[in-house]
Amino acid sequence: MKRGKNIKISGDKKSFKRSWKATIPERFYSHWIKGDPQNQIQFAFRNHWEVFNILMKSKLFNKGKRCLEVGCGRGSMSAYFSDNGFDCTLLDISSEAISAAQSIFKKNKLKGHFLVGDANNLQFKDNSFDVVVSIGLLEHFEDIESPIKEQIRILDRGGLFLGYIVPKYSNNIQKDYEWINNILKAYKKNSFEIFLKEKLFRSNNDSTSYIKVLKSQKLKGINSSGIYSLPMISHSVDFPFSLMPDEAEKEVVKHFKDMLSSRKKTKKHPWLCREGYGQAFLVWGYK
Repeated sequence: MKRGKNIKISGDKKSFKRSWKATIPERFYSHWIKGDPQNQIQFAFRNHWEVFNILMKSKLFNKGKRCLEVGCGRGSMSAYFSDNGFDCTLLDISSEAISAAQSIFKKNKLKGHFLVGDANNLQFKDNSFDVVVSIGLLEHFEDIESPIKEQIRILDRGGLFLGYIVPKYSNNIQKDYEWINNILKAYKKNSFEIFLKEKLFRSNNDSTSYIKVLKSQKLKGINSSGIYSLPMISHSVDFPFSLMPDEAEKEVVKHFKDMLSSRKKTKKHPWLCREGYGQAFLVWGYK
């Protein structure tokens, strides 16, 4: 990011910190689960992990086990890496987020290292990690070069960069299910919304600008794909992943499993899709 004494930059530290202080009601809820997913958020993270696992089986990957999640939040993605034998480091600008991640890891007997830090100035030596991953982070930066270059700097040779990006979408799969969410909103007002007062910048850039940075850093096997090929069903998708009652969530998961199962005729994982159709897109490359 460009710095200046009197310039407020998108993705700035204060905005991220205030955002995490605002999400008190669901701060300590983990989207990781050991067994079968019980709600659509857990189902989403399980499928993220399956896709990442496929990319780690590439011949370009060094098979190392050192993982860093930048902008970790409560650490749901890192929990999957930790549970699968990775030496995980979790970093976030918010001390509240790190505290929540520590609590969740302790409760689930998962191992990890926890740090408060800045994505634009990572406090690690070059070649420190085999996987660097971020979930829903990079879209909050106007200048994406700084955080991406920092993540690539600390990747070891053969390391994997994973950037899961959630831009502003207005014409993806969600539009076909808005009528369901509108009905749900009429029955239940989302109590979380009153806590979410901080508005973060969100880019509407597609994968092209991110891939350009990856190419400038001479990564190998650079690629991208739409991801999260299902709708969010909730009384408030304005606050992502606001959960419905347990039984309703289980029914949604059951239906979602059937939807993905019907798509398994193709070679790629059914969680992947055309960019612009899913809820997000994924960019990746190997150092």
